[in-house]
Amino acid sequence: MNYLISAPSQETRLETQTVLYPTLRQLVRLLPMDCKRVVEYVQEEAKHNPFLINTPDSSAQSGGREALLEDVLPDWYHPPAQELSLQEHLYGQISALSLPQKQCDALIYLTQWLSPSGYLEGSAESWATGTVWSPKELADIVPALQNLDPPGIGARSLRECLLLQLKYQPQSLAFLLVQDYLEALANCTGSSLEAKQNRKYLLQKLHQNVQVSVEINIETLTAAISQIQELEPRPARNFGHTNVAIVTPDMKAERQSGGDWQVSPIYEVNQRFCLNGEAIELLAKSNKRSRDTQRLELLLQKAQNLLAALNQWQENILKVGQFLVYRQQAFLNSRNKLDLVPTPQQLVAQTVGLSNATVSRIVRGRYLLICGQQSQTIPLASLCVPVRVGGRTPQQVQQLLVQLIQEESPTNPYSDEQLAHLLGIRFALPIARRTVTKYRKLLSLESSHRRRETD
Repeated sequence: MNYLISAPSQETRLETQTVLYPTLRQLVRLLPMDCKRVVEYVQEEAKHNPFLINTPDSSAQSGGREALLEDVLPDWYHPPAQELSLQEHLYGQISALSLPQKQCDALIYLTQWLSPSGYLEGSAESWATGTVWSPKELADIVPALQNLDPPGIGARSLRECLLLQLKYQPQSLAFLLVQDYLEALANCTGSSLEAKQNRKYLLQKLHQNVQVSVEINIETLTAAISQIQELEPRPARNFGHTNVAIVTPDMKAERQSGGDWQVSPIYEVNQRFCLNGEAIELLAKSNKRSRDTQRLELLLQKAQNLLAALNQWQENILKVGQFLVYRQQAFLNSRNKLDLVPTPQQLVAQTVGLSNATVSRIVRGRYLLICGQQSQTIPLASLCVPVRVGGRTPQQVQQLLVQLIQEESPTNPYSDEQLAHLLGIRFALPIARRTVTKYRKLLSLESSHRRRETD
């Protein structure tokens, strides 16, 4: 009797796993991607699957569908050669550097902040948010990034980009012009009368500059300007570029009339794609050989699995985002890290009914747009912070530590042991001295001996 009861249950379970496994495999592949990468991925799949269409393009002419069905057999696809991306070009150089692994990892991380032109965007504070590095650690590694090829990579401005390309000629006139007269150079190029007159004015300024030690005339000035014009203002011009997730938030948080924040997807990605009913109808009517029909049916099943995974991808991301935004209402109002409520990933997983691994894939590398007068894009991981000392987040403990140091006497600063004692008394934080030392170093704060001001 027990065997007869359990056997159908086992068969049902195995059949369910067979049906769900391809969808789950697609979902695992999609979860780490932001909405832009998901769209690109599904669009690429749709190019070679007649049963999957992009709905914005579904109004196009549908002629040639039968020919398209013939094209989907296994020997139809030859992947195009991919051009080398800037990141791949840099990774090869970074791997050859004689640097500690942590610094190499930091360099690789910083490449994600390079614009398509090759400029390093953002600030040290924004780079460090949600990472294992401090702002100072990342700022200190920037020169190593700027030493890589192509010359000028990692610059924060046009002036810095050009100076990096002239760094081996620091005494040259071209270096001086970029450093001190870059704005004036734009009006000095060309052969017009106005440009010639502007070059004369610039030459006069250079003669009046007592710091200019080289002999300059109109010919040497024109030659230096020509040298600058040959420099590359966009070092990454000749490379493919991988967009950074931070510029592609998947969700946005908006404050409602009642004061609460609510989250919604920025793009309804799952609404952009659907099954191609015409192709399905053609398949049903086709008189193809059995083997060919089976191959096409597999493609149809693949399209169905991908769309199911896409719906689940959108739903899971929204579940996590809604929970985190609901839990971090105070922080969204103040934008003060002290208002962050400790929210470990295990708590998120238990609350929304997902596994820890799924929540980790969703949170890692994903971003939330906080709408308002001062809109801000933040890592979703910054809302999913672990519980540490005294029920506070590490960021909160570090901010309290900074607060105490700002209040200390310049001539008698607190030692790490005194800081630990004060955190316990004033903020009910039972914290060890070595933990204070660790947080102080993460914040790039000097020891009490170095902070002491002497007359």
